[in-house]
Amino acid sequence: MKNAPLAQLSLRLFILIMLSQSVFAQQTRRHFQADYDAKAVKFGYFLGLTNTYFNVKFNNYFVNKDNYYGITSPPTFGIKMGGLANIRLNDYFDFRVLPTVAIYGRRLEYHYINVDLAADDPNKFGEKTELRETAWFEIPLMFKYKSERRGNVRMYVFGGLRYGVETNAVNRRRRQQFATKGNDFSIEYGTGIEFFREYFKFAPEIHFSHGLHNLVDPVNNIGTPLAGVDKLTTHTITLYVLFE
Repeated sequence: MKNAPLAQLSLRLFILIMLSQSVFAQQTRRHFQADYDAKAVKFGYFLGLTNTYFNVKFNNYFVNKDNYYGITSPPTFGIKMGGLANIRLNDYFDFRVLPTVAIYGRRLEYHYINVDLAADDPNKFGEKTELRETAWFEIPLMFKYKSERRGNVRMYVFGGLRYGVETNAVNRRRRQQFATKGNDFSIEYGTGIEFFREYFKFAPEIHFSHGLHNLVDPVNNIGTPLAGVDKLTTHTITLYVLFE
């Protein structure tokens, strides 16, 4: 629930884009790119704005022994960019590959008790924050189900899997921030709307991604607050703008 306002903002922006483009599309009767669906393979590119955080699950060490009484992950923003290959399967289904370069700045907040101070000392309860900026190369593989085209507009939904590998070797080598594993695997789904123009197709999309892979690195987190964390998984909402 902590990211509900940001998620609602992304959804409202997506709806606003769709409504404004729909009004614009209704102002012309010309049927752009009438033979578009006859092409077996289409290529394009995209830009994306992400809202991401970690889901945190604690272990018994954290509950029973650790001075840290809370670890949270506030939502942060990132960016994505990449290419698109769309393969037509039939009139309603496509298969898509979206090689992606993503830059994230995921954050952890640690809330702790200083046991050496008196109970009434205002400094007994403390808080610190760590931000880990990372670059990833991701390969999403998705199936797309599209509706019938209405003039120059068409709706669609999609779903699939995303695999990512961290490429920021400097962060991994220096270990100046909290450590996580260098690969991630997630399920992803969303919806979009296509607007056909004379020379290109424009499509805003909203993606929801839920990490399936535990990113806790137990070897490199010994003696750190993350020693009390059993599982870290990613959650990401992304607003895309695609051009084909």
